[in-house]
Amino acid sequence: MRRISLIAAMLAPAMLLAACDNGTVDDGDVEDQAREEAPDETGVAVDGIASEQVQGIDDPVPVLQALGTTDRNLGPNLGACAFAHGGETLFIAGSERSANARGVGAIQVTGVDRRLAGAEMGGYDYVKAGPTMTDGEYTVTVERAEGAGQSADGGTRWAAELVVRKDMANEVRYAPGTWTCDA
Repeated sequence: MRRISLIAAMLAPAMLLAACDNGTVDDGDVEDQAREEAPDETGVAVDGIASEQVQGIDDPVPVLQALGTTDRNLGPNLGACAFAHGGETLFIAGSERSANARGVGAIQVTGVDRRLAGAEMGGYDYVKAGPTMTDGEYTVTVERAEGAGQSADGGTRWAAELVVRKDMANEVRYAPGTWTCDA
């Protein structure tokens, strides 16, 4: 009998707390609801309109604009590659053909060319393989198909996607696209 009284005494406070709902909302409940209502897609560029990944209320990633030639945006590099999506060149990158060189790249956001630096050394081979580049605010990663690629316009072309992140938070993915590098 004493065991039943002890169990009842232990359960009484929990039952009282459950019975009295004061109407306050637990922050965890709000976050759970937001996750359930968020779309499954994460930042896909469709018809030139970018949608940002749903993660809080960070600034959305602006839509990239078409770039000019590699000479205009990067200067005279010995090896250059370009990412194209929907018939527009959105990202270009190049590097000297030395393993000790850090590649450079360019994107255009709101009419301004932004120069990006390679996240790693590796020269043209690093750029050709699909680089990650950043300027501290924007980070761009080329995710290209494996293999030798296809011959195109005196160079090599792979199927690819371009991932653009702003402040390492929200992202936009441009796909499908191509990553084309000179010989």
